[in-house]
Amino acid sequence: MTTLVEKARHVDELRMRHISPEALAAAVDVPDLRARLSTRTGVTPVRDPLRWAAHLRGTPRAAEVLAAADALLDQPFDFTDPAHGRSGLYGFHYLYWTNPLVQAYALTGERRYAERFGAIVDDWYAVRDQVRGEWPGLDVVWYTLGVACRSQVLLGALHTLGHELSEKTRHRLVATLLGGARWLAEEHDAFRHGNWQLAGCAVLTEIAGYLPEFTEASAWSAVAGERLHEHLMLDVYADGGHYERSPSYHLMCLAGLQNAALRDESLRAHPRLRAMHDWLLAMATPGGVVPPFNDSHVPHVAEPLLRGWHLYGDPAYLAVARAHLPAERIAEILAWLELRELPAESPEAAPARSVLLPQSKFAVLRVGGHYGVVNCGPYIEHELESHSHHAALDLVLWGHGAALAWEPGGPESYDDPQYQGWYRATRAHNTIQPGDGDVGEDHDARVDAHVRLPECDMLVAEHTGWGAPHRRCVLLLRDDPTYWVISDDYQDGPYDWRLGALQPWSGDPATGLHGGIGPALLVLPVDLPQAVRTDSGPTRIPDAEGASSPATLYGLTLRYPAGRARHVLVPYAATRPTVSLSEAGPVLRIAHAGGVDVIGDGSVVRLGDGRLRAAASWAGNPIEHAGRTLVRGRADAVGLTVDADRWTVTAEVAARTVLWIAAAGATRLDGVRISPTRVDGGSRVTLPAAGRWRVQIDSEGER
Repeated sequence: MTTLVEKARHVDELRMRHISPEALAAAVDVPDLRARLSTRTGVTPVRDPLRWAAHLRGTPRAAEVLAAADALLDQPFDFTDPAHGRSGLYGFHYLYWTNPLVQAYALTGERRYAERFGAIVDDWYAVRDQVRGEWPGLDVVWYTLGVACRSQVLLGALHTLGHELSEKTRHRLVATLLGGARWLAEEHDAFRHGNWQLAGCAVLTEIAGYLPEFTEASAWSAVAGERLHEHLMLDVYADGGHYERSPSYHLMCLAGLQNAALRDESLRAHPRLRAMHDWLLAMATPGGVVPPFNDSHVPHVAEPLLRGWHLYGDPAYLAVARAHLPAERIAEILAWLELRELPAESPEAAPARSVLLPQSKFAVLRVGGHYGVVNCGPYIEHELESHSHHAALDLVLWGHGAALAWEPGGPESYDDPQYQGWYRATRAHNTIQPGDGDVGEDHDARVDAHVRLPECDMLVAEHTGWGAPHRRCVLLLRDDPTYWVISDDYQDGPYDWRLGALQPWSGDPATGLHGGIGPALLVLPVDLPQAVRTDSGPTRIPDAEGASSPATLYGLTLRYPAGRARHVLVPYAATRPTVSLSEAGPVLRIAHAGGVDVIGDGSVVRLGDGRLRAAASWAGNPIEHAGRTLVRGRADAVGLTVDADRWTVTAEVAARTVLWIAAAGATRLDGVRISPTRVDGGSRVTLPAAGRWRVQIDSEGER
């Protein structure tokens, strides 16, 4: 039995598929519509090819578009050929590939481009009823993304070159938009999750806004607006992430909502649309991309944030766009949209901070140019196939201007034969794998701790997707040198520990595995693995043009018995550093050029020249060193930095809390001079309520 992913077929032959001139005349005053469209003024599409062309004419970018259009002038196309691919055939009928013809006409006014576009529309219209797809129950032409994406192309064409088309072709184009709008409105009369409905209703808003003469336009707008508001409540998490947790689809949905918000002020004002932009700020690497988790490509954040600036005027969005886009590209993106004066200058992008996105379930740990993010979230269903991968607590690392540990992301086409066996498979992701199978779909992780201190960041999370708990702790040491310590605990049997990088692996577990000349990672196993193997598979990486390019993901797999496995991951810019490890029970000592770090189960102490320089603890543990307690109290997390004789303590507490600090002297609490009680040679400081507090003591004693 076929499971329908959309409503049962409801393509009305007369109202949608084959709209006659008489039926069109009943829906709109055709002469008035033709007269308005022929002026190409007044109401314009949200993205206007004529505005764009006025800015781009005579530029190298315009020459690229003209070359692409010229290649389409004599090229034959088969709209029914299954060789397009199972999924590719559906995408071919979006007609996005015809956009260069519309843009070329906007640039030149040459009729040959309009005539060729019209001929393609006529050819498509003649055979569209004959097309058969391979997805059961899913029509190639009449499904949400097909109708919506094609309508965007036809709207731009109608505005730009519609007056050049024959009467018959123009009727077909307008009738296709009318039938598509009716179909979308009837298909989406109730909420359902996923990017299809959101994208479809965003385009329905565009159709209604550009063609208000249709008697049904206000009803279309009402249906679309209601669905989009529902999606902002139920398909956009409170932290701004999109329901499907795939960054590419986040951008797709954001673009649709940005377009719709230019027609509907109530959407612009919705706090979750604003939050979708802030989510990009939180997730972006120092290179300006969001890692390709799940079925994502490599999303660059600069363009959507630039459009966010156009929508909101937020200088933070413009600052990021200017940091990653050349001025001519910024001008081109804005040329599509209604004029908004671009400031001559904008502030530098504010340094991004570590953050836990608690609803979309990503944890970002970063300092300076070093960045790590852990996927803690669930497997999400979809209309057709899930865009989630079979991975839990997988991570991406970035440093020294490059991706250091990377994900496979999604393929260029879902018809790729490696889609299931590589791209989605657990074995291609930076996590653990007991056995040869994939992690279960019930792998939503519980986040037990997310520590953000001046001295370190830390995440502790656990899931049961393997049928038994997998607990992962990721510790980022923030001060020089910056590096990560990753601890995995799985007690139900042997498992593989996996890390994928963009350079082949060298070295050995005893002295360190590494990626050769940097930027790269030095991987130091605390305990020697039972076996080591490498493999490789495809991925894509960001390029300087704001797109992505094919690359190879080199996998390192280390085999461990049941229990805990710890790894120290040291990023380096060119030559790998000298780092050594030693253990004393649960305590790990890491020696490097800057000193020695001592890491226990609930704390870390950093020494330089044999003297204490920083420390941290979590989960109520005290900070101890050399047999002395330095800080104690019921705090969720405590950080300590010692600079000369000044002790700076940062504490996160859930309630009123008393800390004892092994220093005494002039004391300030959040900048306010206080007189703490002196006890046992130290200071007893009361933190008056839940929150984050900073204590500074100019110590009178030794450390």
